[in-house]
Amino acid sequence: MAGDDPNAPPPGWPPHPGYPPPGYPGAPAGYPPPPAGYPPPPAGGYPPAGAAPPGYPPPGYPSAPPGYPPPGYPPPPGYPPAGYGQPYPPGYGAPNPMMQMMQMFQMFGGNAAGMPMMDPAAVPFAPAVSTEADPGLDAHILRPATFQDLIRHQRAIPTGTILDRLCLTEDGKAALGGLPMGNTIAFAGPPGAGKTRSALVALARVAAGGDKVGFVVAEEGFHEKTESGRDDLCSRLVKIGMEATGMDEAAFRAGPLERLYVLEAQYHRNQTWDDFVQRYRYLIEKEGIRFVVVDSLNMLDPTRNRTADNLSALKTYNHEKGVTCICIGQIRDTGQPVGGEALMHTADAVFLIEQLTLTSKEMAAQWGGSYRDTISVLRAVKSVTTPVHPHPIRITQQAPTGALQMHPSQPADMVPPEPRA
Repeated sequence: MAGDDPNAPPPGWPPHPGYPPPGYPGAPAGYPPPPAGYPPPPAGGYPPAGAAPPGYPPPGYPSAPPGYPPPGYPPPPGYPPAGYGQPYPPGYGAPNPMMQMMQMFQMFGGNAAGMPMMDPAAVPFAPAVSTEADPGLDAHILRPATFQDLIRHQRAIPTGTILDRLCLTEDGKAALGGLPMGNTIAFAGPPGAGKTRSALVALARVAAGGDKVGFVVAEEGFHEKTESGRDDLCSRLVKIGMEATGMDEAAFRAGPLERLYVLEAQYHRNQTWDDFVQRYRYLIEKEGIRFVVVDSLNMLDPTRNRTADNLSALKTYNHEKGVTCICIGQIRDTGQPVGGEALMHTADAVFLIEQLTLTSKEMAAQWGGSYRDTISVLRAVKSVTTPVHPHPIRITQQAPTGALQMHPSQPADMVPPEPRA
């Protein structure tokens, strides 16, 4: 460096007029000289006049960090802008205490013990966050005395199947004559027992009555685009529906089939529970579907560990939208449905197909079988909105639809009542 002036440029470096400013720390010792041919600094000092664009820096541009510029360095005229560093405008940029607390919990372990959390199955059904002002805790307190329609009576959706006779009227003296409207029903049984075929008959007859219906297919493909020689699910639905309604193909296509919407939700096609919920909500809300068959609920969760939780979330949404839903389910070797007691507790109604062994000659005579025979019976385990038929019903499959019907050998004192006219 030249002399004792710390601000002097290194040897061979042309000085800039007015640069560096008084008090600005000098360049490091031995700073290399400029390359040959380096253009000289502008005559008017650095930066040259007009180098910065007009209006730069813009109004409100953040101030420099503390200690900048260094002592003695001349600040630019009008910088920092007046009022910079004042509190945020109302509602803008202010810290969110709730968000900060949530971030802190996430940093210290996320789902730590004792922290309440939403069931993952219910998350996709959660409503959108409201932008309206918080109504306060009073909004969560209901006052029944203020309701205008206090008393309601359970209505039915007729399906034309044996399922219509499992639930009873309020006085318990007649069959309801259909599925309890607005309820989500778990219908479980062993494979090949007639669950799906009975549900297809229900779909066809409800659609024939003029309502839009939905069919969630989770176990197999619905329609095979290539001719493989297989009687696929679409073909079986049409044949069963034509038989159940007494229509030919053209009439069935123009009527019930026009009101049928199919939603494929096979997990082996990389479709998750969240994917299903998104599409289910879209279908229900776009088309106004009021009757749905899910075949099967268990296949929407390949682990079989969240069946009851999934049913709970689905049921809550169905209640909000007024959807009557049959959820077909599987059973374990114990005879209990997949999902166990939790599933039966969650569903609005539970219909269970069971195997009954005739363990005595008296029992065999009562049920019209042979000693040690095993027969299939259908039982209404529960219904939260109606009484249920208290006895098991011996069942058989009706030809040619394969839908369930009461066996002719049903004991006379256990026959369910007929619906009222």
